Amino acid sequence: MTIGIAAYGKRSGAAVVAAVLGAELLGRGAIGGFAVFAVLDPDGTPRYRTTQDGGISALEIPSAWLDAERAAVISSGPDRPEPLTQFLVAGPGGLVTGHRLPNSRTAGGMPVNEAVSALLERGEPPQQAVDAALAADPEIDAGIIAMTADGRIGFANAARVKRRTDLGQARREGAGCGFALLHNSIFVADGECRTLADILGPLVWQELTGTPAGHAILRLDTPIRIEAAERDRLHIDADGRIVGLESADPRMLSAERVGAVGYLSAEVWQGGRRVGSAVTELIARLAGGTAHPHGSPARRSMMMRRSHVAS
Repeated sequence: MTIGIAAYGKRSGAAVVAAVLGAELLGRGAIGGFAVFAVLDPDGTPRYRTTQDGGISALEIPSAWLDAERAAVISSGPDRPEPLTQFLVAGPGGLVTGHRLPNSRTAGGMPVNEAVSALLERGEPPQQAVDAALAADPEIDAGIIAMTADGRIGFANAARVKRRTDLGQARREGAGCGFALLHNSIFVADGECRTLADILGPLVWQELTGTPAGHAILRLDTPIRIEAAERDRLHIDADGRIVGLESADPRMLSAERVGAVGYLSAEVWQGGRRVGSAVTELIARLAGGTAHPHGSPARRSMMMRRSHVAS
């Protein structure tokens, strides 16, 4: 398993979705396959959405769930054993997700995530619950994130997992919200695995608090006419929707195919000023000089790096 995240606070559902979508856009490896998304209702009832393939974009998540105050995800490559909810367990004590194989059975025969969930139900603090379960079986291939229904988080990797060289993690808490993230085996073109966690963490915090992140996810929601220009530019509105496309390649105006539009390193403009540059490319259906949204929400999205972030 590749990535797990849990978050509490307003817009936690949207926060964990942003993290996994960011990983799908920037990363390469075991990502974009199976996904399990879970939220806790105010009364503690868990709600799930699952898919075997297509990643977070393949899930039909009710819009109200994005506003949930307790949410978690686990995602990796496709085609995992059913039921997929075995990888992200929920109980009266809260949600338990993770990465690698959080459903691995301990020496005592119980899946480690269920063992942690049982400790939460008995009132054990989440960090102590995670530490106790992993210390009892240090060679288990699992990293665990436990979050209580009242918004406390604990997380750790087993000793075996800590020896890996492809890990990333992020955690932040404050002002009534917080998150923890663990991942492995997701590689990015311009940095190490740790780099991905450094990008995803601020995206989560942005959803939770409104604090601008160094990167942003852009979307092509409607067909946009491609204009000839001296350089490649994308124009966006305040919500990250692409509202204008300019290309220095005249062939883009006559192309009839599915392909990249919004070239890598293209300038991104908003309100008449440059605000960033593209760090992934957008796939669209090109026809009659117009870029049409194509494929899954992930295919209709791209990532930019901001030129600056206000403190």
